[in-house]
Amino acid sequence: MDAPPPAGKSATTAITNHMVCLAREGGAEHICFLLALRATETQFLPKTFKDVAKLQANSKKRWLESCLEELKSLKDRDVYEIVDLPKGRKVVKNRWVFNIKPDGCY
Repeated sequence: MDAPPPAGKSATTAITNHMVCLAREGGAEHICFLLALRATETQFLPKTFKDVAKLQANSKKRWLESCLEELKSLKDRDVYEIVDLPKGRKVVKNRWVFNIKPDGCY
């Protein structure tokens, strides 16, 4: 497989054209290309919510929108309610899990 062209708008077009060609032809080269593409995508996944703040503006915006959408979904389904913590009790801890779904959703 040829090395991808340098980054830029023309590079995006060239990569898209290459993907279309590989999808049409199929085979091991197509599978290797898709695996390499997926591997590069996963390198930029934030591990914590604080990591989202360190991302570039466009990625940061998408992750924050996804977080707000998730919180809205939880609220709409009445998954939680905010109450005062009873004395002697501990808060249930949680964490964000960042991943890109197979359909491209964050």
